[in-house]
Amino acid sequence: MVFRCWWSALGYKLGGFKELLGIDIDETACNTFQHNFLAPVWNRDVRTVEVTEVLQYLELEVGQLDVLDSSPPCVGFSICGRRDIQDKRNDLFLETVRFIEGLRPKVFLIENVPGLMTGKLKGKFNQIFTRLKSTGYKLRCKSINTIYYNVPQSRQRLIFLGVR
Repeated sequence: MVFRCWWSALGYKLGGFKELLGIDIDETACNTFQHNFLAPVWNRDVRTVEVTEVLQYLELEVGQLDVLDSSPPCVGFSICGRRDIQDKRNDLFLETVRFIEGLRPKVFLIENVPGLMTGKLKGKFNQIFTRLKSTGYKLRCKSINTIYYNVPQSRQRLIFLGVR
């Protein structure tokens, strides 16, 4: 299941995974995803989506989902922007945690910007990391350059990987 990490969808497809559902508030992103991957997409604010609703729609039980992939908005964390710790979109990271806790996927991957780990946002990073650790998953967090993963751009990304 994908929550706004459309760039990774091709990798999952090439790896033999089936996209089950995308959720995004941006209609253009939803249309592009659906056009390219023919997977169902909900054009909704993820804060209005209940875990039980997703389980029922996908006809899954808790713990059956293989991978939950999420890319919460990075606007408030990015060094290219204002790095506003009060940006309300920053809290969407915790929505991902809510879905991890409720769906209990075998693996989760969260992508964001490494600016989250520095300066005035370090406290927010620690809060997110602690919350993710509390889910009981084996957790790793690393900043990577996408150019070393066959992405045609040099771009630093922060990756959280959790395995049950």
